[in-house]
Amino acid sequence: MSSEIAERLGRTVVAVPPVAWTAALDLAEGPNRRLIAHIEAGGVGALLFGGNANLYHFDLGRFRALVEFLREAPRPATAVIPSIGPDFGKLLDEARILRAFRFAAVMALPMTFPTQPAGIERGLSAAADALGAPLVLYVKRENYLAPDAIARLMAAGRVSFIKYAVERPDPDGDAYLEAICAAVGRENVASGMGEMPIHVHLPRYRLRTYTSGGVCIAPRAAMALLAAHRAGDGAAAVRLAAPFLAFERVRAAIGGIAVLHDAVTLSGIADMGPILPMCANLAPGQRREVQAAVDGLKALDRSLGDTR
Repeated sequence: MSSEIAERLGRTVVAVPPVAWTAALDLAEGPNRRLIAHIEAGGVGALLFGGNANLYHFDLGRFRALVEFLREAPRPATAVIPSIGPDFGKLLDEARILRAFRFAAVMALPMTFPTQPAGIERGLSAAADALGAPLVLYVKRENYLAPDAIARLMAAGRVSFIKYAVERPDPDGDAYLEAICAAVGRENVASGMGEMPIHVHLPRYRLRTYTSGGVCIAPRAAMALLAAHRAGDGAAAVRLAAPFLAFERVRAAIGGIAVLHDAVTLSGIADMGPILPMCANLAPGQRREVQAAVDGLKALDRSLGDTR
């Protein structure tokens, strides 16, 4: 049985935007509003602020500033999902802040070292209890949590949806993903790695939707790509995916967070400013390659009706 958030996310590609900052590293409201408006104008109905937003490195002051901004900046119909964590202390501190807000959902960022699955299950349970609502679980490595543990968290009302992002050379034949789908229902799982695996994740595993960074630049094209997969139109899906895949290859080669952040600036949608440390903006020599990929996305979106 699908959760309420699964039903909402199932209507749209889920945009995973960066966050704009001023030179003094204060939240840049104008550019963030312009980016959100651009994404929404392309028909996208969900905004997930997580890894691309560099929330791993937020202090509590900037976290509160962002969530207060997100409470009113997007359209009321847009599903807004901020993220918390990834360490146990930030999970609890940020969950307590968000308890006073009403967002469509909250995602727990994945923690790597030092963790063990039993400790992750306990930590997520405590964070969901502090939040007073279930979490979106972000699975980014093999056996992060066993499928039966994920099912326990869902049955207890502590997890409502899964963002699956275990990278593989070939996304087909993914036994871990298949086991998670069998345990919780594939309708409660989204493909969480951009466009690279969706040619398998959507038709083969029938995942609910997918998350994307490129959608921030080409929202109409991303929605058309999702529609092509759902219609079983393989030829259209291949054609529409090509610029997104080119963009994702550049992100993989240079760095996903930096490329997306500066790509939005290079697109002319909004000046995103500096990236919050500990990440860094693109080096000057990397901008030409990123600009070429951005231009491909913009051209595709224009062909689908974007006249800006």
